Amino acid sequence: MELIQDRVTPFSGQALRDVVIISISGLALVAVTLALQYTRLGRATRAVSDNPALASATGISVDRVITTVWIVGTALAGLSGAFLGFSQSVSYQLGAQVLLLIFAATCVGGLGSVWGALIGSIIIGLFVETSTLVIPSELKFAGAMVLLALVLLVRPQGLLGRAERIG
Repeated sequence: MELIQDRVTPFSGQALRDVVIISISGLALVAVTLALQYTRLGRATRAVSDNPALASATGISVDRVITTVWIVGTALAGLSGAFLGFSQSVSYQLGAQVLLLIFAATCVGGLGSVWGALIGSIIIGLFVETSTLVIPSELKFAGAMVLLALVLLVRPQGLLGRAERIG
């Protein structure tokens, strides 16, 4: 009789969990991006973001759009928090560990730009994860802050942000 050995599949345990998290996150990202670009609510959201008074004058219910954006944003934050809890050990400081990276990604991409936030998140995420090839893993978040400082020195409005004078 031959001994039957346990077969190890390429998608077992953590790898399968990571693939599911990446897939659902990618689908959510594409869905929100397409919704902002092509739906009536997305156009209304962009209009309210640009000029709430003008959007209200054209018949857009500004309060309804703001409420909807808060609800969708809260749902996305809950989804990301659940995925972060699945992939890392849950502690009371779990959000604080990621908060600076979110801030850096938003500022690097450009405040007020959906595409800037997307590009900034990809740049910061890739930089943080690949920086461990060069620097110790304990300093990978510090590298993101250095990248943020460099981008803000060269282009204060971020990569895709608009230079505006307010006041």
